[in-house]
Amino acid sequence: MPARLIDVEHEGRQLVDRYELVAEIASGGMATVFLARLSGVGGFQRMVAIKRLHPHLAGDQEFVDMFLDEARLAAGIHHPNVVSILEVGASPRGYYLVMEYIEGDTLARLLARAATASQRVPEPIVIRVVLDMLAGLHAAHELKDEAGQPTSLVHRDVSPQNLLVGVDGVCRITDFGVARAATRLAGTRVGQLKGKIAYMAPEQALGQTDIDRRADVFAAGIVLWEVLAGRRLFKSENEAATLSRVLNDPIPVLHEAAPHVEPALSEVVMKALDRDRDKRYATAAEFADALERAATAAGKLAPPKELAQYVKSVLGEEIEQQRDAVRAWLARSEPSQAAPFIRSAVASSVSSAAMVMPGNNDLTVAEPVSKSQISMMQPAPAPAPKRTGLFVALAAVVLLGGVVLFLLGRSTGSAAGPTPPAAAVPAAPSTAAPAASSPPAPTPVLPSAAPSASAPAATKKPGKPVGGGKVGGGKVGDDLPSNPYR
Repeated sequence: MPARLIDVEHEGRQLVDRYELVAEIASGGMATVFLARLSGVGGFQRMVAIKRLHPHLAGDQEFVDMFLDEARLAAGIHHPNVVSILEVGASPRGYYLVMEYIEGDTLARLLARAATASQRVPEPIVIRVVLDMLAGLHAAHELKDEAGQPTSLVHRDVSPQNLLVGVDGVCRITDFGVARAATRLAGTRVGQLKGKIAYMAPEQALGQTDIDRRADVFAAGIVLWEVLAGRRLFKSENEAATLSRVLNDPIPVLHEAAPHVEPALSEVVMKALDRDRDKRYATAAEFADALERAATAAGKLAPPKELAQYVKSVLGEEIEQQRDAVRAWLARSEPSQAAPFIRSAVASSVSSAAMVMPGNNDLTVAEPVSKSQISMMQPAPAPAPKRTGLFVALAAVVLLGGVVLFLLGRSTGSAAGPTPPAAAVPAAPSTAAPAASSPPAPTPVLPSAAPSASAPAATKKPGKPVGGGKVGGGKVGDDLPSNPYR
């Protein structure tokens, strides 16, 4: 589960609409996936995954349509074995999907770790994973549109890379970006292949336009053959050779290639891999039923609890490292605790005073509130009551004395005759003026004024990568050099 934390110190807080980006989880050919935080009233907080189309693809209508297809299709599938799409949004640089965040890793990386250690993932574990995958696939295949008509959805990219195995003991299928449906926005050009060739059904590899759910059944059979045998089925040195093997090479019988596999299980797998689609299982549910019966009879079906324990045994240390790193990141990114009553003002200042970065318009950046800003937003202390009373009393005495002197001067002047204007009593008014009123008390700055008092948001500093550090002991993507599932 490698993740690269956003460097808030140098990059500022990065926002996509109301979501704050926390870390970069993965990046593929079409989009980048981020771990993000959604905050709300009363300390509400939820972690989600945001999948954002690469900026250089934002102007390619075909990729945009595929991206929207994924959102529209997957959002209609409500099943525990399918990653949920929560929201689709648009920014000046393109579209993004908000998805359920799954704490775990892909089946590809679990298999890669086992292969690196010259081991295999236990059969009961992989059978549970594949059963979950088949349940999610069947739900996708059964999807209906708003009018209640079947969408004829075909995933077309069933592979270990698109299966997320969570620490909760549940496997979920994801990435419907290249799915085919009768109502999809983007059409596939004739002769264009979408998906991974090593996991394609023969009719899909031939570019036929009438593929149906049985193509996904074949791909699921490839996944099951590989996880039980512990090696690749069709993968070769290049795509042309791989395509030739998919179309022409005899498919090895599973229990002959892997003698430890029960013949009954092998028979189930080989039916799913029949090149004649009319001889395959008609649905993913039918495939799952046959697999579950054979696995139960062989005593090789793990419950979800056992799958969860296995994931924790393999990924537990990395998961804890990531949790600790994210907690520390969240703690550093929180506003200062010195003035808890201005939390709402600080939050509003981040959203209202944030600057749109040139060339990065879908992110708003604002620096954390500094101590000086907090002091500016705090109300100034009122003067002590005793000092104020003393000042008022002294001012009254001086004022009274000035009035008496002024009256005495007038009476003396009227008896002795007129005096030059310069001899008039000038001292009394000038002495009384500054003392006549007490210094005005400073006006407190209300929390609602915090945004105007905030300093301008910091601009992006060059020379630093967005990632502030690596979490989970690996780089984004596949960091295992011996990974046969690359």
